[in-house]
Amino acid sequence: MKPTKEMLDSVPFQYANDVLAGRIVVGLKIRKAVERFFGWLETAEEDGFVLDHKLGMRVVAFFPTFLNHTKGKMAGKPFDLAPFQQFTLYNLFGWVDKTGKRRINTVYDKRAKKNGKTAEMAGLSLYCMSFDLEMGAEVYVGATKEDQARLCWEQAKQFIESPVSNPALRKMGFSVFQKQIKFAKTQSVMKPLGGDSQTQDGINAHVSIIDEYHAHKDDSVKENLESSSVNRLQPIVYHITTAGVHLSGVCKLYEDSVTEVLEGRKKDDHLWIMIHDLDEADEWENPDNWIKANPLLNQGLVIDNIMKEFTKATNQPSKIPNFKTKHLNMWVDAPQIWIPNEIWMKNKVDELPIDKFAQFGSIAGLDLSTTTDITCWVVLSEPDDEGVRYIKPFFFIPQDTMIYRSKEDRVPYDYWVKMGYMIATPGNVVDYDYILDTIMSYHTKLGVKRTEADSWNATHFAQQLQQQSIEISFFSQAIGVISFPTKQFEKLVYEGKIKHDGNPVLSWMLAGCAIYEDANGNKKVHKGQSNRNGRRVDGIIATIMALGGSMTPDEPKGKYEIDQSEIYI
Repeated sequence: MKPTKEMLDSVPFQYANDVLAGRIVVGLKIRKAVERFFGWLETAEEDGFVLDHKLGMRVVAFFPTFLNHTKGKMAGKPFDLAPFQQFTLYNLFGWVDKTGKRRINTVYDKRAKKNGKTAEMAGLSLYCMSFDLEMGAEVYVGATKEDQARLCWEQAKQFIESPVSNPALRKMGFSVFQKQIKFAKTQSVMKPLGGDSQTQDGINAHVSIIDEYHAHKDDSVKENLESSSVNRLQPIVYHITTAGVHLSGVCKLYEDSVTEVLEGRKKDDHLWIMIHDLDEADEWENPDNWIKANPLLNQGLVIDNIMKEFTKATNQPSKIPNFKTKHLNMWVDAPQIWIPNEIWMKNKVDELPIDKFAQFGSIAGLDLSTTTDITCWVVLSEPDDEGVRYIKPFFFIPQDTMIYRSKEDRVPYDYWVKMGYMIATPGNVVDYDYILDTIMSYHTKLGVKRTEADSWNATHFAQQLQQQSIEISFFSQAIGVISFPTKQFEKLVYEGKIKHDGNPVLSWMLAGCAIYEDANGNKKVHKGQSNRNGRRVDGIIATIMALGGSMTPDEPKGKYEIDQSEIYI
């Protein structure tokens, strides 16, 4: 197929030519995407497809004609797509078969954070509801959680309802309800769909946006959406994501398979691929390479903002994986060590100032184990006049299983008990009465105001503490709750403001911590990875709960009642 002059003069073609000529800095995979585009042009006739320039440019024109930016300094101004965005959508909607149906029904689009994913997908959704002329079109944003899916849905809502929105969009016939956006003329709807949504039944997807695909633990949401679209004439499944930290996860495995198509080892005429990546030989520390993962640089995205995050990462190495995945779009395996031992041991003191616990008060964290595992009660002092906190951990293990567990977990529990770093309770299960006696012995001495506990398996023990006039709260393990104290713990360790006496059990547990991070940047200590390696992380979780409890008011708002006893949460 020979391009017309109108085609050659358009932004999508100019972008493609500029990439090939080296006038736009891109990674090898984007260059291959452009080469594939020109290859499609050469074989279009024999493949049975045509590039309809008007259809391709219609979606490009939709954005500035009907959509205004709704946030920041661009609020109220027409939404002009960047050249790389125009190129992608031009191909998606321009390529059709001889019957006029779309050639491309699947897109894999990976780019770094803050490169326009959410707004572009919201605009794409509104376009397909109104200009695709598909009666009863159902558009879904699929994510691991419905709250994440709502981010894109909320942006579409803002395009319609914001005070700075384009009134032309409302006049077209869009209306917004609590959980859906409707377009009356085609009876089309847009809804958020999460893995935790109340129902995923009865859907008939025309457009499925697989949002932040890297955060999906499995393909349950994606497969449900794909299977629901089989009766649609020209459905779209659009994967939009940054890189992540799960090299064996569904997103990385899917990316590996589409890369084979991009490189010509496999063929799929209905798949479009845009992977904005650094190349393998690129130095990630070199800002000149960052544009390869950040195609919006100098087009709304400011390099100074990325540089600030880079500085934080270089000053605090535990942030490097997050910087690489979020801002450089690099896949990074989940780090086995969250906080390096050399950083942790800089906080070691020769002797804990026990008097400071009572002087400034303290909060404890309790992680009750199964009957044969380690139970942790960790006391964390409130900050002193210099903002420094101190940790006093207590670890309990059954005496009779200690030797076996030492061999199983490959750590010297027996030696740690002998040296006073752990407490062996009599019998072959953890003796909760022994733990209760220990807590009562140190409760006043260490100035413990409250103990924060994981509610799992702790109800009966909580009652026992209440009967001894010891206050206990249940600390939620939900990632949205525990994320802040987790981040704060890391920050205080790097600042040298959490001091400890070098207890080897706590150090061993810290070394086993890996961090799970969701699509919203929330963090949580990942227990599963450590347990598979014979590690335990309970002492760190107890410390984080104590830290979180010290950041909550003394008079909590809610109560949790059990058997007439009130336990604050």
